[in-house]
Amino acid sequence: MPDAGEAELLGLPDGVPVLSVLVVARDASGQALQVSDVLLPADGQELEDTYRLG
Repeated sequence: MPDAGEAELLGLPDGVPVLSVLVVARDASGQALQVSDVLLPADGQELEDTYRLG
């Protein structure tokens, strides 16, 4: 559940949960290239992941 500040920033009514998504994109050597930390209203999200292997 979001804290009061998060709920206010996202304009969420009481009782709406949030989804916290942390993504770290790395190169072949493991060096981090990008980090994204996103907080989303969970009641309106559908997630789909695609991973390239090899």
